[in-house]
Amino acid sequence: MPSRKSIVDIKSGRLFPFQFLVLGFIIFITGIAVVGPYMIIGIVLILAGAGILTAHEGTEIIPESNTYREYNSILFIKTGKGKKYQRIEKIFINPAKVSQKIYTAHTLNSGTFHDVEYNAYLKFSDGEKIFLLSGKNRNRIRDRLKLAADTLNIPLQDNTDLR
Repeated sequence: MPSRKSIVDIKSGRLFPFQFLVLGFIIFITGIAVVGPYMIIGIVLILAGAGILTAHEGTEIIPESNTYREYNSILFIKTGKGKKYQRIEKIFINPAKVSQKIYTAHTLNSGTFHDVEYNAYLKFSDGEKIFLLSGKNRNRIRDRLKLAADTLNIPLQDNTDLR
């Protein structure tokens, strides 16, 4: 069994959108409120709410055994199948232009918002690439991946335009 220090765990993000997280919080609080008079219902609601609030996805890399796994985690229980790799070449960050069209309810007019999102990937020696994480703040993503790149002893390549 590898030590916890040698495992690189990169959390991608939450499994559920913000609205569902609010619903999970309400379910959790309701469970706490009813656990006294209705023990079973309260425990079920607490577990359901906590499951929604703790759900996330990520990638776990174990360099000692040359394995990785992309996982989903609910209530801190990770599920995902491990895969072998020969060698990791690099971690790289690419920019991506994203746009979102929003319609107003009263005038039926729309507005399109353009933004840049940064996506990080892990590249293996066989050419396979896996998605690690994304976000709008390039420096935050770079900082999160710097420790992982140093631990794995691989380069962190930033392909973003630094104008």
